[in-house]
Amino acid sequence: MKNVFKNKKRKVIISGIFFAFLILGVSFYYFPKWLKSYRMRTHFYNADKKLDSITEEKVIENIKGQCDKIRKSAGKLYSPREIETAIKNSDGKNKIRLVGREEASKKGYLALNIEGKDVELFCFDFGERVVIEGRGKIEIGFADFHDIDGNALSLTGGEGKIHHSKFTNSSKAGIFSDQGKWEIYGNIIKNNHSYGIYGGYEADLDLYENAIIDNSGYEVRMLGEKEVYN
Repeated sequence: MKNVFKNKKRKVIISGIFFAFLILGVSFYYFPKWLKSYRMRTHFYNADKKLDSITEEKVIENIKGQCDKIRKSAGKLYSPREIETAIKNSDGKNKIRLVGREEASKKGYLALNIEGKDVELFCFDFGERVVIEGRGKIEIGFADFHDIDGNALSLTGGEGKIHHSKFTNSSKAGIFSDQGKWEIYGNIIKNNHSYGIYGGYEADLDLYENAIIDNSGYEVRMLGEKEVYN
């Protein structure tokens, strides 16, 4: 009887070890595939919690009166249509600061090539699409992008800051970036008919303290990080 019991116990132990190795082997085979699938899938987040969002009222408070001060200290004020020429004529050795007049640009398309340039654009009122291209630097602050047919601001290259501006009621995205390194903060991005902010695979976006609300598509989508913010 003792030998029979020992044999049964030995079989149970051997079977247990066999199944343990079988499970371990299956795990080693499937876990990398599962991990890759997990990394590739889109992750969804709440924009208010994950992007250090602030209220629209707070942004308005931060923006209020700033353009009056900036315009008073500017040597010259520019219309939106003068921006292209001013950037083109700059030598690229020194930073160029362009401050906008209190007038809205007409409907249309404004392409700004910042290749080799360092540009600041403050207090412009844009009613047309603005496209930034070229390997340079640009800072856009205290601007108003509104009622634009298409993506309000397209960032196709370069790097810089987009801050304390309004992006509202465009027919597509508020900010569309497929390349470049961009710090985006202190903005109101609201009521655009597609994404609030869209970042492509080659876009490096640092987003914080924006009010991103009531956009028809996702509030933010960043393909490189596989992240969507509702």
